[in-house]
Amino acid sequence: MEISKILKNKRTELDMTQGDLAKSLYVSKRSITNWETGRTTPDIDSLIRLSKLYDISLDDLLLNNKNAVDNVKKQAQLKLMNIYLAATFITLLAFLFILGTTGLYGDLSKPVYVITWIGAISNNIAMVYFLDQINKLENKSEKQLLLSALKWTLLGLTIVILSIIIIIMIKYGH
Repeated sequence: MEISKILKNKRTELDMTQGDLAKSLYVSKRSITNWETGRTTPDIDSLIRLSKLYDISLDDLLLNNKNAVDNVKKQAQLKLMNIYLAATFITLLAFLFILGTTGLYGDLSKPVYVITWIGAISNNIAMVYFLDQINKLENKSEKQLLLSALKWTLLGLTIVILSIIIIIMIKYGH
């Protein structure tokens, strides 16, 4: 039996509403609806809580449900890719900040300046790679990848530019 049907049958056997189940699992009612209609499957934490609540082994929930297992793997990969994306974004901010404030507190030597630019460009390539992996896992198009990359780059530039403006205002007392 599909996991969506198992989840719905067990919930109705316990005479619970989707809202009741959502509260007990700390998820939205929409998540429960999506699980029970087969649009999505629960993440591993929710599966563990469901197995305890419904008194079903994880084996019974997962072994006959390749989609659920694949989704759990995909969710873990997405989480990891988002962590990597966040780390590369923070590093990009640091590179852009260094480059943007060069001259305010002294100049960088030419080799350091060039290496910093190389690092910033390489870091941006890594960000695009992680965005691409996220978009593939979420079945998004190349256009959505480009929009995501543009959004992250503009966000980074905005943060750096605002930081530089604040530093200049503090340094020159305006």
